[in-house]
Amino acid sequence: MVSAPSTPSNVAATPVPVPRGPSSLTACAQPWTLGNVEGGAGRVVVVCGSDVRRQDVEPGAMTRAIDPALEPARERVCACASRLTVPAFVDLVVTSWPDEGRASVAPGELDDELDADLATPFMACVGTVKTAFARSHADACGAEKATLVYPLRVDLQH
Repeated sequence: MVSAPSTPSNVAATPVPVPRGPSSLTACAQPWTLGNVEGGAGRVVVVCGSDVRRQDVEPGAMTRAIDPALEPARERVCACASRLTVPAFVDLVVTSWPDEGRASVAPGELDDELDADLATPFMACVGTVKTAFARSHADACGAEKATLVYPLRVDLQH
């Protein structure tokens, strides 16, 4: 299950063994797109020069700028899950530059609720995933180029 909360939530941080490989994880059982993120697409941080604001994800340029990064991130998370004991969840940050046609996904900061002995090597395994896509202009900043930052919590439960 993939979710993008707009506020932090309390999740039990017990380790989740992976006895049958990543396919047994709910997060690995389906493709990741904004359309199948639990609770809708959520909110995105829009950076326009020095102006930073949070707004709802809008279909169109925003989804075209975030979606291409999600499936490569799922593949990396699931590959790491096949080799390591997984934490209860991992926070990822999608950063997209739609006018440049590129995006990256990297682990967020280590959550205090997680066992650092499990989460740290898992997050290091995930590392940064970079992707390219067709350039498009996101109107969120008018004529100015936008940077989109999308936080994503991935529950690594069976």
